[in-house]
Amino acid sequence: MDKETFFQEYKGVAITAAALIIFGLIFLVNFMFSTKSLSLKTPAEPITIKAGETYRISWNYRNIGRLGLVLFKGDKPEWIVPNYPASNGFYDWTPFVYQDPGADYRIAMFEYPWRDGNQIVYTSYPVEIIGPKYSSCESYSIESEWPYLPSNYSNIHRVFITNGNWTGNLGGLVGADEKCAQEAESRGYAGNYIAFIGTDDVSAAERITSDGIFIEADSTDNLAEGTSCNRMIASSLKGFLDKTRLSGAVAKVELSEAFARKLSNVWYGRRTAQVDTECLPIPGTGATGAFSGTYTCQDWVNESQVVYSGEIPDEADLPRCYDASGKSIPANYFGASASQVSDSGEYGIGGDTCEASRSLICIEQ
Repeated sequence: MDKETFFQEYKGVAITAAALIIFGLIFLVNFMFSTKSLSLKTPAEPITIKAGETYRISWNYRNIGRLGLVLFKGDKPEWIVPNYPASNGFYDWTPFVYQDPGADYRIAMFEYPWRDGNQIVYTSYPVEIIGPKYSSCESYSIESEWPYLPSNYSNIHRVFITNGNWTGNLGGLVGADEKCAQEAESRGYAGNYIAFIGTDDVSAAERITSDGIFIEADSTDNLAEGTSCNRMIASSLKGFLDKTRLSGAVAKVELSEAFARKLSNVWYGRRTAQVDTECLPIPGTGATGAFSGTYTCQDWVNESQVVYSGEIPDEADLPRCYDASGKSIPANYFGASASQVSDSGEYGIGGDTCEASRSLICIEQ
């Protein structure tokens, strides 16, 4: 078959094939320019986001002009951003600092404005938001009905009561301060903490070198990185001293439950300079008119109980104390001033023997 005959016979087939190709291309172009699609690029896996920090949400799209991003917790939606240009390809999202923390959030993205038939996609896994629920300690104070201060408030003394317990042999003031410093470090508290106890020479109150506001070191809620809300104990040193000898019923109202519970078992020694240095009554010894020679377990180096186990010799150089009947008796016990709780649950300050085991109040200096 010559060339002319070939083209004559297959001319129609060629024209038909060319037409089909053209129609196919037109259909494909039409399909590409009329079909819409939307998909999330990030987050592409389960994520945890801190409130107040920024996270990038990105997407792929086709034939969509504007879109909306929504955060869902259960069935409740919250706008991330409405009416946003799809062509930007991403949105840098910062959850609110008062965002309710939780691990059951999901992100949804859809063609904006929403109407039936529009493209919409969801994360197929949970998004966790952690961090502060409150934008300020004022808002937390209102909810809890008690004053809370931010941890960076000026002129504050953070206070905690140790988990550890020790006898009256604390190793002196140096040893007591070391115990506070070690526990503060183990709890992650920054700052210099000293023990709120007094000796024969210096009272506990005198060891606090500046007045200020006293707050619990244990924080209640985080606001931002490095800042927390802390329950206020007192607005002055005098107020703090008053709080350490509240009645049981009032302590449960004016102090947190944990702080009030621990406050019932702490060593004090001489709280103020006005406290005597000897003849501390020691109840519960079984002896009538039992007294300690000092209020401080001999400046916190003694863990004994009785000075003499038998009859006291005449040459014993012991302080003479007067019982309720006015009788002069020797102070035959080693003891110190400490917190007390009566059978009825009332707080107070009294004496205990140095072999007892008690906690320490630690104050940021």
